[in-house]
Amino acid sequence: MMIHPSETPLALAGALNKILPGRSEAEIKKSLEKLWELQMADVEEIDGATSALKSLKNEGIKLAVLSNIWRPFYEAFCRTCPQMVDLIDYKYLSYQVGYKKPNLQFFRYALHKTGVPANYCWMVGDTYELDMAPALKVGMRTIWLLNYPDREKSTIAKLLRGEERPPDWVAEDLHGISSFLLNREE
Repeated sequence: MMIHPSETPLALAGALNKILPGRSEAEIKKSLEKLWELQMADVEEIDGATSALKSLKNEGIKLAVLSNIWRPFYEAFCRTCPQMVDLIDYKYLSYQVGYKKPNLQFFRYALHKTGVPANYCWMVGDTYELDMAPALKVGMRTIWLLNYPDREKSTIAKLLRGEERPPDWVAEDLHGISSFLLNREE
């Protein structure tokens, strides 16, 4: 679902019907319509997100989004957070590109399209597996927004044992990310 360019639940139901042989297209369509509607209503701005992006933009930092997202959630995001959408210079969305994280091709595609060398890019993400690990593999710098440490216990343990490459920075909130990026010296 995250890499299918469907514009409606019906279009996606047709595609899913081919890979879900035990379900009727009508059953799939009904489920998708409900899920589509829920996704359209489920977007809320994270407190401080717009102001964090504005502060980065005001310092001349280009902003890109590399997201595993499907059409209804992105449409809801655009409707709910139009100021944020306007601040983003590059948008690479799994349903438009045909890749999803952690696929390295998704990261390479974004780097190629922006024309910016990987070592000049900072990947900010909230999961090690989907965001940090692939970004590090393609040469990007990384900031891990550690929103859910309980979900990342095994990864944290691997990092502490030196079994995984650590991110360049770890932040616990959006302020920590913008503060780090705005105050670093290069």
